Amino acid sequence: MNLEIDVLTGRVLVDGKVVWTAGEPAPVLQSGQPVRYLDLTGRLVIGEAEGKGVVAAVLFDEEEFPDSILTSRMVKRFAKRTGVLPEMQNRPVAVARFPWGLMEFAVDPKQGDLTMTVQG
Repeated sequence: MNLEIDVLTGRVLVDGKVVWTAGEPAPVLQSGQPVRYLDLTGRLVIGEAEGKGVVAAVLFDEEEFPDSILTSRMVKRFAKRTGVLPEMQNRPVAVARFPWGLMEFAVDPKQGDLTMTVQG
């Protein structure tokens, strides 16, 4: 299933169908739906995150150990596709801010797990 994120509106789409919009309650919480985004495979989870409200998170299957999050395949592909370069918060975390919310990109430096979170 192909995942799309509309950076202009904060809508999250799977195969062209809107499954959630940033800042709105999740109509149906999803746990682990397989998706493909930025030419990477992963799992889409939509639900409550502590202190962040409802979020859509992509837990990528691939592992990577980049020098910083900005050099990861995930962030490079996102920047190339959208024209938006996230700002590094610290070595394993970068954030792209939009009028509707933000997208956070992270890598676990010990396990190499890549994640991306859409927050309203």
